[in-house]
Amino acid sequence: MSAASMSASSVAPFSGDDADLDRHVAPPDWVNPTPAKRYHLVVIGAGPAGLVAAAGAAGLGAKVALIEKRRLGGDCLNFGCVPSKALLKSARVMATMRNASGFGVEVPNGTRVDFAAVMRRMRALRAALAPHDSAERFRRPALTRSTSMGRRCDSVEP
Repeated sequence: MSAASMSASSVAPFSGDDADLDRHVAPPDWVNPTPAKRYHLVVIGAGPAGLVAAAGAAGLGAKVALIEKRRLGGDCLNFGCVPSKALLKSARVMATMRNASGFGVEVPNGTRVDFAAVMRRMRALRAALAPHDSAERFRRPALTRSTSMGRRCDSVEP
């Protein structure tokens, strides 16, 4: 299908899966906690590495601040790894179907990609993974999560 033949309205800009994703990684009712005076660790960025570092340190008893400007899960869950791998899988399935005759499998003529369905699947996959990166999971006494960007400090108390 050519880009010209796809209408902008063929893929909903915001779906139920998107709302479910947001409920986990960017809850609209989130209120930043009162910051502590001192932390053992401040993690800037709640992508995969930041989430693991924050959860691991908090699990070992450290007082941790986790700072994320946008959605928990970072680029990987929201824009990069998960969405791209979902799209690639659909493309690989279609490529396999195009080459099916080489394996003795007949695929009906006219088999096509339903891009809106591919996007629905991708959104459902992100929403299914979101609880692992959710704000609720990181709401615990040892871990403070803020939705603001860090700012420069000119001095640090020893």
